[in-house]
Amino acid sequence: MTTKTTRTGGCLCGAVTFEVDAPKPRFTMCHCGMCRKWSAGPFMSVHCPGPANFTNTQGLAWYRGSKWGERGFCSVCGTSLFWRLAENPDEILVVSSEAFDDPDDLTLERHIYSDAKPARYNFADDTPRVTEAEFLEEMGVTSLDNL
Repeated sequence: MTTKTTRTGGCLCGAVTFEVDAPKPRFTMCHCGMCRKWSAGPFMSVHCPGPANFTNTQGLAWYRGSKWGERGFCSVCGTSLFWRLAENPDEILVVSSEAFDDPDDLTLERHIYSDAKPARYNFADDTPRVTEAEFLEEMGVTSLDNL
């Protein structure tokens, strides 16, 4: 059985469409304050090893929300779509799991920034919870100032 690695997706109105290589059918749930504000809740996303191949960029816009990161969205319908490193945009692309045309086979791998999750919600799953410090250590940085 061959694992599906290329996925297609887009925004609500179709003004942004894309395909990406997503070799792992798993998603991460980020609870940091920026992701929650941007997506109106935890940002559920798939980490892809490289840039997207855009098939429609009519509505594609990028917002540099911090020194280290940019967030991609549709400027027509407002759909939150991507996160990428500002200085190395082709190195990694984090794609909203709900932007994929067929996300039903994705499984939750872990929660990140679990220490930033507000007390007003909880998830009943038993996947690993990773704090901000633990996540940054995995990335090889001690502070977001280094990114």
